[in-house]
Amino acid sequence: MSDPDEPPFWLADVTQYPVAMAAANWDAAGVNDWRDPEAAWWAKSRRARTHIDDIKAMLIRFDEDTACRVDLEPTSEAGKTALRLRVLRRPPNEMLTTIGDALHNLRSCLDSVAFELASRTLGGMMTEKQQKSVQFPTCVDKEEFDASLAQKNQRDLYGEHERSALQCAQPFALRHEAAAEGVVFGTAPAEEYRINELVRLSRLNNLDKHRYLPLLSWYMDFAYFTSEVAACRLDVRMRVPLQDGEVFGHLLFDPGQTDPGPALHLEMRLTFADDPGYAAGISNSLDNWHRYLTSWIVPRIFIVADGNPPPIMIAG
Repeated sequence: MSDPDEPPFWLADVTQYPVAMAAANWDAAGVNDWRDPEAAWWAKSRRARTHIDDIKAMLIRFDEDTACRVDLEPTSEAGKTALRLRVLRRPPNEMLTTIGDALHNLRSCLDSVAFELASRTLGGMMTEKQQKSVQFPTCVDKEEFDASLAQKNQRDLYGEHERSALQCAQPFALRHEAAAEGVVFGTAPAEEYRINELVRLSRLNNLDKHRYLPLLSWYMDFAYFTSEVAACRLDVRMRVPLQDGEVFGHLLFDPGQTDPGPALHLEMRLTFADDPGYAAGISNSLDNWHRYLTSWIVPRIFIVADGNPPPIMIAG
């Protein structure tokens, strides 16, 4: 996996590309060079990176390992031990506001990109009403996407290439492109939309902007036994949020065997309580969003906006 602090390979040497000119950062052809490291989307992504690094330092000082514990409690059923969460310390508001700042800068990358696409279409001559109408859409399917751009305040903002560029970053895009090649996705469209990186990022950003500070929850990240035990299994609820004092799982074992509970070690980590995707650590989620935007989504959008077919992601 690449270092999240490393610049994407195509941005490593910007001197090979036209240097941005004038206050509007447009080149001689009247087009903002998307590779320009001073473009708004890269400035936003750099600021997000700074916030993410600050959050990692805060998490180290907060010490997740000592901020909660899991009590193993016997139940009325033999061979069944309850796992009860006990929250000992809550994250400081300084961490929560910094997380909100990171989310805002990450999501703002997309709106900056959408504004650039509209500027290309309209030649930089945008009314205040048009400027206010620009926002990056995230749609569940092609029908919703087309309807969104057909709205009165959207239909004149983007040309053919710019519409294709916005479409190639949508949650349904890869499914749509694969279908054209005869490939069928195994994931249901609704599930794919729910776990999409941009959908999750947009939801968390909107909640932070308009409702409340980011809500964090504990989840079980890893479990192991510190010594050899008889056959047993963990039945754990991975969905969040988990409440203080809640039983979130059970250790199941043969009543005729020695209780494996004393050898069980659970690693609990903080995650986003409102994230509709799969639970992951705070810093891991933020790193993934940053990498997804800077190394995949933003380049893909502008490559398509320049009249090229959408790049294909190849997993090694």
